[in-house]
Amino acid sequence: MADEAIVVATRRRFLQGTGLLVGASVLEACTEPLEEVQSDVATCPDPLDGLLSQMPTKRLDVAGAKMPFRQDDPRWGNELMWDRDLVLRAATELQGLSAEEAEALMREFDGGNTIGNEGCMLTCLAMALRLLVPEAQEPWTPGLLNWLAHEMYYYTPSGLSLTTLYGDLVSDASLGEVQLYLKEEYLPGQTPWPRVYPQSSPLVRAYRSLPPGKRSDFVVMLKTGTYDDTIASHYALLHPDDEGGPDDDNPLLLDPAQPLEMSEPWRLRDSAAWILTDPEIARGWAESGIEANQIGGVWVFVRWDEKRERSKLAPLVMAWARELAR
Repeated sequence: MADEAIVVATRRRFLQGTGLLVGASVLEACTEPLEEVQSDVATCPDPLDGLLSQMPTKRLDVAGAKMPFRQDDPRWGNELMWDRDLVLRAATELQGLSAEEAEALMREFDGGNTIGNEGCMLTCLAMALRLLVPEAQEPWTPGLLNWLAHEMYYYTPSGLSLTTLYGDLVSDASLGEVQLYLKEEYLPGQTPWPRVYPQSSPLVRAYRSLPPGKRSDFVVMLKTGTYDDTIASHYALLHPDDEGGPDDDNPLLLDPAQPLEMSEPWRLRDSAAWILTDPEIARGWAESGIEANQIGGVWVFVRWDEKRERSKLAPLVMAWARELAR
């Protein structure tokens, strides 16, 4: 085998210095004999193919789950994303952190570090897949994405990988049909970065300058709160049917934090008011000087045009260029 190249589809699993651990796990998962593709190349079947065939179908039912998906929906809200005890143990035993430093890594919740408590981005990704691939026979729920993330080492219960790699996750889950294409980050609360709002973000303005009928190939995710992805950070989607223009500073959202019992239109300031009822989040925003309608980043997911073998990004890119040229 020395002269053969072993090709393993790791799908960019080298996360925060844990690449060897992850790569070893993928190799170990390859129990079938290596398939000879060419005389000098051996391949291991992509582990994602087997995982998707083993999806827990009981989590696929989204009947009655209206937009927005809520992270505290009882069908998935109690599912664990990270086991805090394992995270602290890994931090002290493997990373050499003190107990105090480890404690600061992750907030302790009475119900655990679940989708309901910490899964706003995950729930946004599930909504993005639902919006961009509505015809999927196997619709992705937050619970199912959490399962896939654990199985494919996007993040692990022990925290050895805490980077969610949202671009790869939606691409893997949709088999490439949904891609992360554009991203802007604004570092709120960090000197000397200026405050950015929906009406001053070129990318948000570009999206909102398009008529609702032309937005169906895109999903825009906003980040609010602090820049550092701590408990004081939050994610929500811009509502694709919002008729407000680019100068509107309080856009309509699909917010995973909107309580299940609330069905009225929910806007950026509503989102801020609700999450700031949590004292720890309110303290984080206050210390960083975050305002209610300030945003910290924008991510654009787009549908892939299989027939033309390209993304459907052109209308948004043209609108974005116009905004940048203003």
